[in-house]
Amino acid sequence: MKQTNKLFSDKPSSYWRNSTDMPSYPVLEKDLDTDVLVIGAGIAGITTAYELTKRGRRVVLIEGRDLISGTTGYTTSKLTAQHDIIYQGLIERYGEETAKQYFQANLQAINYVKDTAAEHGIDCEFEEQDAYVYTQLDEGTETIEKEVEAYRKLQIDGYLTDKLPLDIPIKAAAVMRQQAQFHPVKYLAGLLKEIELRGGSIYEQTLAVSFDTEERPVVHTESGYSITANNVVSATHFPLELENQYFSSNMNPKNSYGIAIKSKKPYPKGMYISLESPKRSIRSLKKGEDHYVLVGGESHVTGDGTSVLDRYERIYQFADEQFGVEELYEHWSSHDLLTTDQLPFVGKVSDEAPGVYTATGFGKWGLSNGVAAATLLADLIDGKENAFADLYKIGREMEEAEAASFGEDDVDRISNEKVVQPDDLPNGKGALLEKDGQTMAYYRDDEGSLHEMNASCTHNGCPVAWNDADHTWDCSCHGSRFTAVGEVVEGPAIRDLDRE
Repeated sequence: MKQTNKLFSDKPSSYWRNSTDMPSYPVLEKDLDTDVLVIGAGIAGITTAYELTKRGRRVVLIEGRDLISGTTGYTTSKLTAQHDIIYQGLIERYGEETAKQYFQANLQAINYVKDTAAEHGIDCEFEEQDAYVYTQLDEGTETIEKEVEAYRKLQIDGYLTDKLPLDIPIKAAAVMRQQAQFHPVKYLAGLLKEIELRGGSIYEQTLAVSFDTEERPVVHTESGYSITANNVVSATHFPLELENQYFSSNMNPKNSYGIAIKSKKPYPKGMYISLESPKRSIRSLKKGEDHYVLVGGESHVTGDGTSVLDRYERIYQFADEQFGVEELYEHWSSHDLLTTDQLPFVGKVSDEAPGVYTATGFGKWGLSNGVAAATLLADLIDGKENAFADLYKIGREMEEAEAASFGEDDVDRISNEKVVQPDDLPNGKGALLEKDGQTMAYYRDDEGSLHEMNASCTHNGCPVAWNDADHTWDCSCHGSRFTAVGEVVEGPAIRDLDRE
């Protein structure tokens, strides 16, 4: 496995972002007063801003980094209501009505994207595809069969099969008909233009760090400016949180990975995901006349200390065995927040913060859930009823999901056996080492300079772990991520690692 680590020596890079001519927007350099402020320019935030400007609202959209540079820009881009195995569990925990609502919310989201792209002539490579979740293990068959029975109860158009269009031997698969795949960055770039045409204001590299809610909500940015609004939507992956730590207590972070390859073999139709671990997620890509395939998977808890390079290698080996890799085009990582009951949190943050809303916890299915969240948030802000408000309600009584566990995830933890002191650390590598009884994070950059940081996340003090592919320090508690030299990449942390 180590022989081909060199394939992934380049910095991870998003196929979706690299294949889109992205617009650029200014940094906020003044105080503003607006009707609605949307924080976060992923699919949930951009769609919320688009929907509200379409309804005549005065909207400001801000993003702390580059637009669409979070999870939306680093995804498998399946637009589907088949979210792995979920419906039988929802029926058992919440009943058929809730499970059916969840399906309908996501099905409506698929149609929303399809109709919106057609309305504005956005070429986002939208294609209807059947979606498959499959097992190769005898012990997974019953779980698949129960999921298909849930499809029947909920009147979902699907069926059970023991064969795939792909040349993968299986025991059983649940098929959901007429789902979709698309190019999310091209789609959202089109929505950004529509937001501008309707009078919306867009700013990037404008990080929100705090907010006040005494009268009208006021959001403060890292550069010292403030935005006062009647309504604030936090669509920032992990939202700006109030004092009760509700989100921290009810969401867990996970990483997964994707590679885009040029395949030697033709690709049949369909989108696929394995039931068992290590996960494998597969779909086609549109890139000229050649066969390109996206293969992803290797989901694991963020910051668990396992080798990410090894995970990329395992995906590559699977892709090569299945399709024959002619060229490795791109590789990237994705970072998701999963709620303990598998349903996202969307709505008003609390009665203590009138006019403040959020959308988070989409699991690994944020493209459909993010669109559903956006239309729900727009209705809540407009004072309209929405059939899915209770489904996604923040503060609901949580019925924790029991994850089906099949197969094994046997990636080794990163070994620091050869690094016993900072002087042993090679260029471009990071390691956790003890200093005076305290764990420190060390990184030696490509020029040989050594960087020393406290290994405690600045959000809640949890330990960080070295990510050997992304070259980041990742926190396993709530998913904060920091660059190799300790700068915040992704929250909830808003402060860099403490430097010594």
